[in-house]
Amino acid sequence: MAMKPQEALVRRLLISKDGVVVDNEHQADGTAEGIIEWLHFDRSHPDTRSLLLALPGVDDLAVDALLADETRPRCSRFTNGVLLNFRGINLNPGMQQDEMISLRIWMSEGRVISLRKHRIFAVHDVLAELDNHQIPKSEHHLVNRLVWHLTTRIGDSLLVLTEELDEIEESVVSEPDETLRARLVEARRQAIVLRRYLSPQREALTRWIELQAEAGKSTEREQARETVDSVVRYIEDLDSVRDRSAIVQETFLALLSDRLNRNMFLLAILSAFFLPLGFITGLLGVNVGGIPGAEWDWSFVILSIALLGLCGVQAWVFSRLGWIRRSSRRIFARTNDDQSNPA
Repeated sequence: MAMKPQEALVRRLLISKDGVVVDNEHQADGTAEGIIEWLHFDRSHPDTRSLLLALPGVDDLAVDALLADETRPRCSRFTNGVLLNFRGINLNPGMQQDEMISLRIWMSEGRVISLRKHRIFAVHDVLAELDNHQIPKSEHHLVNRLVWHLTTRIGDSLLVLTEELDEIEESVVSEPDETLRARLVEARRQAIVLRRYLSPQREALTRWIELQAEAGKSTEREQARETVDSVVRYIEDLDSVRDRSAIVQETFLALLSDRLNRNMFLLAILSAFFLPLGFITGLLGVNVGGIPGAEWDWSFVILSIALLGLCGVQAWVFSRLGWIRRSSRRIFARTNDDQSNPA
């Protein structure tokens, strides 16, 4: 069944200055005086382009940028309006949060156009504010609320990432195991992805503040400044997460290396202990004539006693060298590790 053009328009809101919100999903005509028109589109719908081009005052180049597949955070001023593109946490079920989704916005006098491919919870937050009669006073204010809620959810995700890293740090010190490596790699990957988009997002928000200052929107500019401060703090937290994860990884690798060295030292002691015994028994076990004592009944007893004596001599030598004492401490340390970490 072919989709109707109206399905590309997810929602249309007419926000009046006195706080009356009119929800009209199936009309996308021009704006009325004293009304902020908010059009929310599904950019993946094939009819979205034609609907955008039919709107008065929307630049053709802006439409191409709004519908582009690959984008980065930006804020650009056109002749008839401002184009904004921001990234937010993907909270949709079945999708990873660090697969950051894009919210594209076109703002002109009396109109705000937003586009999304996947559901964006920041939009629902603003709709909830409208239901609670928290009415934006201008289109700049409406955009600021969208960006604020988008940024706040990034902070919530970053808090979860920080708590995960705290747990990894405690586990590395107390109960290191192989599963920590995968958790640590995942935490670093999420931090890198978030950092990748937040840096240009900070620049875009800074440019957005400059445009509001040029437009004389002092109140809205201060609102946007709060969002920029939050993004700067998130970037600093991500840098901290990256540095902490590097230190945790070095600690984890050092512990694994120490455990490997203990095992190798124990194997070296055992090899050195049994090497002379194996050489003697192997030499006497060759299947050739002339082996001493081959015809004597007491040869095996005497050989066993000699080997036991050799073992005693080796044990004394190893003890004098400190190898047995050191090896016993390493075995005891490994036993404690195994008891504290049954997995």
